[in-house]
Amino acid sequence: MYKTVCVLIMLLLTISTKLCADTLTVEDFGEKISVKILEMNDEYVKAVFPKRLIGSINVQSKRDNKYPDTVFIRVNDKEKSIICKIGEITKSPASITLRIPREKVTALQIDFPDSEHDMCSKRRDDFDLHREESRSATVDTEKLKEQIKDELMYALERKKEKDEYQIEEKIKENLTLEFEKKQQIKEDIFEAKNYGKVSGRMLHKGKTLPGCQVKITLLEKWGLFSSHREGVHFETVTDENGHYSFDRVTPGGYKLYWKPPHESSWIRSVKMEPDFFVETGEISRVFDRETNIRTIN
Repeated sequence: MYKTVCVLIMLLLTISTKLCADTLTVEDFGEKISVKILEMNDEYVKAVFPKRLIGSINVQSKRDNKYPDTVFIRVNDKEKSIICKIGEITKSPASITLRIPREKVTALQIDFPDSEHDMCSKRRDDFDLHREESRSATVDTEKLKEQIKDELMYALERKKEKDEYQIEEKIKENLTLEFEKKQQIKEDIFEAKNYGKVSGRMLHKGKTLPGCQVKITLLEKWGLFSSHREGVHFETVTDENGHYSFDRVTPGGYKLYWKPPHESSWIRSVKMEPDFFVETGEISRVFDRETNIRTIN
């Protein structure tokens, strides 16, 4: 009977030691406190205290305080009050879980029971077991066929969707081009019914004159016995071959103005009468204008 009691006592001490194998030291209290550390972060330390250390407990219900409770502990006949937050109180084993502010804890010692060798051995055993299971596993050919079939069907569906999308986009593109073509035809018909075109060439000493500014102005009124009146005008610049052209020109009689490079004002012929006429649907080809001849500017 005596031996049995001794064995039970030793067993309880062993369990207690395993449960409370960690230690911590709190502020203004030099004794190490045997606890079980559950969690630690920048804000608090969460630990389990055995009942034998607890002297008394003061529980508050202040919601605006993170640590409203006070627990008095005894270690080596010394007592210390700890500001904390009580989390859980258990009867078996008799203990209390506290959340202590991190700044109140001055030192920690945590015991890790599993050695590195044991952990490595366990991992190696798990790996060997998994490898043996992989070797002994049989291949389900029917399931594999179904999987391959599903993947092929999915790939075909994706290809079909892609082809349909490309066909749809091509149809849209063709419809857009057809619409633009019809619009252009309508504009050309309208332009032919309402406007004309003008083209000509500017020369200097018999050679083509590029970069020459050209302006044609509609003469709404002219004559010997009446003052002239100008209307709309169009401007452009000759190309490298001295050519110029105007599109969508309102029908009527026009006066030609030009401004060669390095000139500051427009130049025209002496008589204030039309130099050419524009008719709807026609191209008015203006005679070559020699800019070396001085007229009026």
